Amino acid sequence: MAEEQPPEVKADARQFMSDLMSAPPPDDEFTGGAGADMTAWRATFAASSRKDAALMEQFWSYYDPSSTSLWKMVYDEANSNENLNDTVDLVSDFIKNAESLRDHCFGVIHILEGLEIEGLWFFNGPDPQQLFGANEDTSWYTWTQVGPDANELVKKAVVDVLAPANGKINGKAIKDTLTF
Repeated sequence: MAEEQPPEVKADARQFMSDLMSAPPPDDEFTGGAGADMTAWRATFAASSRKDAALMEQFWSYYDPSSTSLWKMVYDEANSNENLNDTVDLVSDFIKNAESLRDHCFGVIHILEGLEIEGLWFFNGPDPQQLFGANEDTSWYTWTQVGPDANELVKKAVVDVLAPANGKINGKAIKDTLTF
């Protein structure tokens, strides 16, 4: 687990990211990794009425640690979320700000009881750097790589977000889910 950073460190990091990202990169500058067909995976995920072991087997056929990466995201300011509708809007805006990278990544973001936000992103390439460049809201989240090897712990972490058991993550009920 990553060590929790003091608020002033997070504030400095957010300011650095805001200063760094004055505008999203032009679409023609990013071609993604040589990895997964995110459009195909997105369609497969959306078409599956059951988020189960069969769907997860399909996911692992798309994942290649040499050309794709997995990243967990956790919203740092959950204690400032006041109601579910505003929190859904916050996540919707995050997704809208990432639209230019739709062909290069896939994400599932859950809003949990307590209005906490957690998600998992699947990227072409080694890291979410392009998302950071296209969406300054990423600085409000802690990003942790999952993997890169698809061992049993990594597979469990991915299943816990993409196909959560009993509608819960970390024992907390899922209130809403948005997919990118």
